[in-house]
Order: sequence, then C-alpha cells, then structure tokens
Amino acid sequence: MVNITLNNDQCRGSHCGACAYICPTNVFVIKEKKICPNSPQYCKLCYKCLEICPTAALNLKKLEGECI
Repeated sequence: MVNITLNNDQCRGSHCGACAYICPTNVFVIKEKKICPNSPQYCKLCYKCLEICPTAALNLKKLEGECI
C-alpha cells in the first residue's frame, strides 16, 4: 500500500487535474473541484503524477512491509 499525501495549499485542484488524468490506475478523482486520492491501494508507484504535477503538491511513499 502507498501513503499519498496532497498539499491542498499547493494543489490547483480541478483547474489542473493533471494527476487524475495521467494516473493509469485511477488513484485520483476530482470531487467538488478538488483532487482526492481515492484508491491508493491501486497505486503502482509509476510516479507519473509526481512528474506531471506543476506545483509539487503530491508525495507518495510506499508503506513498509507492504508488497506492490
């Protein structure tokens, strides 16, 4: 499992949405104009969301002892 943290002060939400659109496993959803990590259990740690985020609002960390 992956711990996903999102800095809402840096995130542009639905004005950007790049992480939600690029994620191949649909980990992120847009709800009420905000980005929400919806299903972190499906994250494959491809880091595409981190690479595309223009404000570096995301942080992904693999939880110790968990297999991916």
